[in-house]
Amino acid sequence: MFAYFLMPACSLLHKTPESLDHDLKQWLTQNEYDEIDNALQNIDKNDKAFKSILDKTETIVVNKNQFIEKTSVNAQKLKSSNDWQQALNVYDDALEKIQDEPRLTHERSNLLRERDEQITALKKDMLMKRAHSLISYRKIYDKLHKLIPYDYNAQFDIDRYNADRTDVASHLKRCGDQARKNMQYEIARDCYALSDNLAPSKQKQLWLSKINAQLKDKSIKKRQKELLDLYEVTYNKHEYNKAQSHLSALLTVTPSHEKAKALLSTLNSEISKLVANKISSGKTLYSENKIDDALKIWQQAAQLEPENKELIQLINRAKKVSLKIQSLEKTQ
Repeated sequence: MFAYFLMPACSLLHKTPESLDHDLKQWLTQNEYDEIDNALQNIDKNDKAFKSILDKTETIVVNKNQFIEKTSVNAQKLKSSNDWQQALNVYDDALEKIQDEPRLTHERSNLLRERDEQITALKKDMLMKRAHSLISYRKIYDKLHKLIPYDYNAQFDIDRYNADRTDVASHLKRCGDQARKNMQYEIARDCYALSDNLAPSKQKQLWLSKINAQLKDKSIKKRQKELLDLYEVTYNKHEYNKAQSHLSALLTVTPSHEKAKALLSTLNSEISKLVANKISSGKTLYSENKIDDALKIWQQAAQLEPENKELIQLINRAKKVSLKIQSLEKTQ
C-alpha cells in the first residue's frame, strides 16, 4: 500500500504513451521544462511503447536552449532600458520553469549585483548632496540664531537643522567606515571629510589623516609604475634620452628608489660607451677626409650627450671645415 503512494507522480499520471505525449505538447507550449524532464526521467527506456516520445528528446533540448536564449536576450534588453525589475521578473518566471538553470541563475545574480551597486551609488550621491546642502545652510542658521536667539519658531528650525546635520554626519561616518573596510579609500576620504565638516571629531580626523597618507602612497606607487613602464618602452625603442628623463622623473618623485638609481647608472654607462664609440668612428672618418660623414655621426652622439664638450668642439670644427670645402668647390 505504502509503495503505491511513493511511486513517482509521472508513473501515476502517464500510464500510456498517448497521455504523456499530450502532456508533453502542453508543457512545451508553456515552456515547463522541469515538468518535461521529470516525466522523461520516469520513462522506462526499454519500453518500446515510449520510443516515439524518447525520439523527441533532442528537439526538446533545442527548444529548451532557445527558451533560455530568448529569456536572456529579453532580460538584457530590459536592463539596457533601465527596466531592472522587469528584467528580474523575466529571469524569475523562467527559473520557475527551469529551476537552477546555470546560465540564467548566473545572469540573474549579476543583474542583482549591478542593481545593488547602482542603488548604493545613488544613495551615496544623495547623501553627499544632502551633506553639501546642510553645509551651505550653516552660516544662515548661525546668523539667524544670533539675530533672534529666543524666537521659538527660529529655534525650532535651528534644532531641526542640527538634528538633520547630526543624522547625516552619522550616515556619512558609516559610509566612511564601510568604504575603508572595502579599501575604497577615495570614497572613505570623501565621507569622513563631509562627516567631520558637519560634526567634527578627533576619530574622523585621525582616519582622514591615515587615509590621505594611504592615498598619497597609492598615487606615488601608481606614478612610479607609469614612469618605469615608460622607461622600458623608450629604452626598447633606443630612445635613450627619453628613457633617462623618465628615470630622472621617477627619482624626483621618489629619490630613494633603488631600482631607478641602478637603471639610470647602467643607462648612463651605456650612453657613455655609445658616445665614445661614435666619437672614435667620427675621428676615423674625419682622418679620411669624410668630413660630412664624421659630422653626421658626431651630431647623432650629441643627441645622447648634448653637453659633451669634446663633441661640441668636434662638431664646430667639422662644420667650419665643411663650409670651407663647400666654398672652395664653388670657386672652382
